[in-house]
Amino acid sequence: MKFRLLKRFLPLLCLLLWGESLWAVQPRKWVSATRDEFLKGKLRGVSVTSDARLIIAPALEPLLNTEEPFVYSAVVDGLGNVYLGTGNDGKVFRIGANGESKEWAKLDEPGVYAMALDSAGRVYAGTAPDGKVYRLDLTGKSEIFFDPDEKYIWSLAIDRRDNVYVGTGSRGIVYKVGSGGEGRKFYDSPTTHIVSLAWDVDRNILAGTSARALILRLSSEGGATVVHDSPLEEVRSIAVDRYGNIFAAALSGGVRAASLKPKSTAKTTVKAGTTPAPSANSARTVRVSGTASGKRLEIYRIGRSGGVETLYSSDSALAYDLLIRNDGNLLVATGDKGRIFSISPKRFVTLLVESGEEQVTRLLERRGRLFAATSNLGKGFELKTRPSEKGVYESRVFDAGMVASWGTIQWEVIDGVEPAVKASVRTGNTDTPDDTWGKWSPLYSDAGGTRIESPPTRYLQWKLEFPAEGRSEAVVSQTNAVDMVSVSYLQHNMAPLLSSITVHPPGAAFVRYASTDPGGGVSPGGPGGAHRRSLPSEIRRLGAPTVKAPPRRVYLPGAQSLSWSAQDPNGDDLVYSIHYRTAGDRRWTLLKKDLTETYRTLDGKSLPDGTYVVRVTVSDAPSNPADQARESELMSKPFVVANSAPAIKWGTPQVEGTEARVPVEVRTTASAIHQLEYAVDGGPWSLLFPEDGIADGTVESYRLELEGLERGEHLVTVRVVDAVGNLGTGRLTLAVP
Repeated sequence: MKFRLLKRFLPLLCLLLWGESLWAVQPRKWVSATRDEFLKGKLRGVSVTSDARLIIAPALEPLLNTEEPFVYSAVVDGLGNVYLGTGNDGKVFRIGANGESKEWAKLDEPGVYAMALDSAGRVYAGTAPDGKVYRLDLTGKSEIFFDPDEKYIWSLAIDRRDNVYVGTGSRGIVYKVGSGGEGRKFYDSPTTHIVSLAWDVDRNILAGTSARALILRLSSEGGATVVHDSPLEEVRSIAVDRYGNIFAAALSGGVRAASLKPKSTAKTTVKAGTTPAPSANSARTVRVSGTASGKRLEIYRIGRSGGVETLYSSDSALAYDLLIRNDGNLLVATGDKGRIFSISPKRFVTLLVESGEEQVTRLLERRGRLFAATSNLGKGFELKTRPSEKGVYESRVFDAGMVASWGTIQWEVIDGVEPAVKASVRTGNTDTPDDTWGKWSPLYSDAGGTRIESPPTRYLQWKLEFPAEGRSEAVVSQTNAVDMVSVSYLQHNMAPLLSSITVHPPGAAFVRYASTDPGGGVSPGGPGGAHRRSLPSEIRRLGAPTVKAPPRRVYLPGAQSLSWSAQDPNGDDLVYSIHYRTAGDRRWTLLKKDLTETYRTLDGKSLPDGTYVVRVTVSDAPSNPADQARESELMSKPFVVANSAPAIKWGTPQVEGTEARVPVEVRTTASAIHQLEYAVDGGPWSLLFPEDGIADGTVESYRLELEGLERGEHLVTVRVVDAVGNLGTGRLTLAVP
């Protein structure tokens, strides 16, 4: 498939590459061809396969809108009737096998967090925050079955003798309750919440806990062994296949099951206009997790021998339920845009459907029929084995970085059938589509490439429409699969920007490191590498280091170095020109043009003494036609070039006894005086400040005051350094009578 794709687009690729070299303008492509990229879009009736294909999804048929914000629990009985436990008003809904649905019961607690069925088809419902277990008869009439001294009933499991096992919080106790409602502590865990219960193939209870994420195996006597200790916070769901393999979803970073939020908080996650009327118990509702930052999901497969492998992990999604099918495919209900994923026995991950709600909280199967329940809003669905009647995929919004002209849109279809997959685009200048965006274009039918007629804008979004394909017994259809969509565009040229110029200390010289030849001595493109220079920058930079080593700095008398930083919004190749002038002069003299380096060392000894300013000009001419090239410039701060040594002028010494005062005047032609030192008779050097206290001018006066001189002649030596490092020395013979 990839070979066919390459073969199909090779002529276009060559045309683009040669077009770049001929015109120097570099058109770009936004290519969507990876699973991660496709998952960023919006799917309605479209699946994303593990090998990064967009295909028509299985139909997701709505069965019931409870008009409640949350569905926390669900069960399906032997006749195919589905029961949904909701919040915030403690309602239980029934979806009949014939499709009829209604409110089945209204409980006193606001949240119904767990449900189970006994052998007679009666529904048991666990509630919070005043934890009780209710039993509902076949007409929906409810009674309190078990009332422990607990706040939360998170999970329920019923054995073959209709004993009910109750997972609770916030003390992490599992209760065993007989069919008559008599209960006792069955297991007291080291954690605070028992959030999930399931049966293994040997009819032992598996318990998932929070806030420490343990998977426990409880024997019939209540003894416990740890099956797995996850580093995350909560084991939200456990499923077991017919071979005894355990599948578990562990998560961190959501709002934990124990976190109570007032209904006003929960309302923020409910769609506008659909918030249920408040109830008397609404202040004690529990919010579905999955809206906090720092999320982490891991799905484990634990073999009968105890080996643990991570099937799937994510930092963006949270899983609320798992369902293992007889064919070995694991279905995962997530809070990532209300999506259902399928993980095959070979660990291929397929995004089956996107529900359109915020979370899929429960998955059920009965005799091949698949059911799903959602929260925000609370609804019930059936996942059909036939494809959706129509599929629409909307890409994420693409940012060209600046205003761009749009080229063509292309898409690759595998096993295409009629009617064909069609595409459409819309564009705008805001990062979120709104009323200022253009309308969706007419549908394009030529997958090989259609010209986009939209005006230049910064942002673009495309969508694909998958046609109805009739009925199919497969869960997903493999015809009309799209595995690549590309949009070509050309950014409008923006001027490069010089952000700074650095004037380095006098005497600092840049020296290039010895270059290496990544081509092994081969010079492609003929003499001078002319052809290589014409290639697109992406090709020319092959083999080049991603980070260039800065030039080495050495001391060189008279040297004056400058360096600069420049950026180009289009990523164009840049060249630089350097001009200089003396302070007060209006005329600029060209020093060097067509530089590709971002530094330059001047030979100060070839310039007259004085104060200079450098102007650096940056141009994107190598990547643009002459009439479209842009440039900008920046001037450096003034710097001094001084090649003459400081001049020293001795004044008339004044000698009185063993003391002497010697005036000294120092002059420079351009640079400020840095410091003066003196020594007497070859002794140690001493630093002397000028008479005004600051050495900052080109003329400074000093006064040497010497004490304790013996009779006879003394040699006084001074040395003066200016601000650029020039050194001047002087000597004076001083006679003491």
